[in-house]
Amino acid sequence: MTFSFMKRKTFIKQVGYGTGAAVLLPSIGLVQSCSYDPQIRRTLSEADIPLLDEIGETIIPATADAPGAKATKIGEYMLLMYKDCMEEEDQGILVSGINTLDSKAAMDYSESFVTINPTNRKVLLETVQEEAIAYHLEHEGEEKVPPHYFDILKGLTLNGYFTSEIGMTEARAYLPLPGQYVECMPYSKSDKVWAL
Repeated sequence: MTFSFMKRKTFIKQVGYGTGAAVLLPSIGLVQSCSYDPQIRRTLSEADIPLLDEIGETIIPATADAPGAKATKIGEYMLLMYKDCMEEEDQGILVSGINTLDSKAAMDYSESFVTINPTNRKVLLETVQEEAIAYHLEHEGEEKVPPHYFDILKGLTLNGYFTSEIGMTEARAYLPLPGQYVECMPYSKSDKVWAL
């Protein structure tokens, strides 16, 4: 009789622990899933292309008239420019800035820039753009002021997008050369800029 009582008591205790664990496990998972630990980059690599794509898409989003920057593989373009064309100082500014941007996303939204929703990405980049404007006002009139990382990201996005096939033929009205000279032609404010 005593043995069966002890056995039942042990069983209830074990079931209780099991239930407690079942209750605790999901909450532990939620705590872990709600925190994002941003990586510290020393350089940019192919692993950063999705992040660069989302930054570009936030700067030039898709519209009813034309695809956004991501459709032009803007991340690949940015990485190529970073590796092959940038001065070492600008490379450092860009990498440090992307680390800062990723940290801001983690601090404000507990996620990486890639996983936060497009509205929050836009808010975050608008904040960074305001910082860039304040930075330039602070250093106005000084010689050899290093660029703000947002200026580099925005410049790469604009250059990459508007020199791509999509940017040239869909975002702009494309006129291949050679073409005929037209002295005067009708124009309205709704017309796209010509890509020549």
